[in-house]
Amino acid sequence: MGSRKRKFVDDGWALWIDGDDRSTIYLNEWINPKGSNYVDVGVRVYGAKETKTVNFFVPFAIDETEITDLSYMLSDNAALRTLFNANGKVDSQKTKYTSELRYDNRTVSLINFTNEFTEVKKVSSGTVITVNLEFIKDCITSDEAYMIFRIPHKTLDKVFAPAIDVGSVFDRINSLIQSPVISEKYGYSIRINEARLLPHEINEIEVLQEQRIRKALVTISLGDEYEMNDSTCYRIRRLEAELNRNYAPADYDCSAAITYQWVEERDLNMKAHYNFYFTMEHNKISQLSMMIYLFVVFLCGAFGSALYDLVKTIISLL
Repeated sequence: MGSRKRKFVDDGWALWIDGDDRSTIYLNEWINPKGSNYVDVGVRVYGAKETKTVNFFVPFAIDETEITDLSYMLSDNAALRTLFNANGKVDSQKTKYTSELRYDNRTVSLINFTNEFTEVKKVSSGTVITVNLEFIKDCITSDEAYMIFRIPHKTLDKVFAPAIDVGSVFDRINSLIQSPVISEKYGYSIRINEARLLPHEINEIEVLQEQRIRKALVTISLGDEYEMNDSTCYRIRRLEAELNRNYAPADYDCSAAITYQWVEERDLNMKAHYNFYFTMEHNKISQLSMMIYLFVVFLCGAFGSALYDLVKTIISLL
């Protein structure tokens, strides 16, 4: 058999809102195994006018400079159609900190992130991002609010990082001679508000213990050379390159990606957490293996020719 690589990452995220707990969380993954990975984190807050804070736990360390507010990009109609699958309109800077987003006969307050009411705090195994809606309550014009930001997804960067094989050189060569195929398999788990995967100081938060998120929606965009387990997908489609040209991360190849979407909803008997699991596979021909094959063929040819000449010489001397 050829070379096999298996890696796994288990991400524990959290969302808790000091206010209405019917909210929806969105995680939009831009997976780029050969480059930088990003995730867009969004939340739809119901009862926004009475909400004090919206809090996110991110399972890795980030700082303020790594958070990109995406609300301003929704003024681009293409980006709006990408996210909401509907035509709409954004009234930019309706107030100092918010815009108004109108689509599907509804109006939503669109929160524009600024450092004035957003706090980033490091904790033992990640980062807490707190958005103080009480600070901007006079700017929220609708009882429904939406916010979205992008951060580098560092746990995925780590799992896709090239690893040095410290095994026996002879074992590697033997494996490559048997088969030139290198098989890569990655497991990725997203767990939201699951206590066993959250640090102690997050689990102690009383508001988090009472959260019952109404819906979680995960979207993964991945290059089409990778095989994705899609049996439980809600929707699969080719990533719309034209619509995402300005919205996607700068180094992301939209033309060669497929988008997968999963959704879980708790309208009745809502649970406290969500759990999504994905596998990604990639098979490729090893260049080293092909070089070994060519080298062996060359040696066999050279040795065979030399052996033939030697036999001829011996026979002629008899």
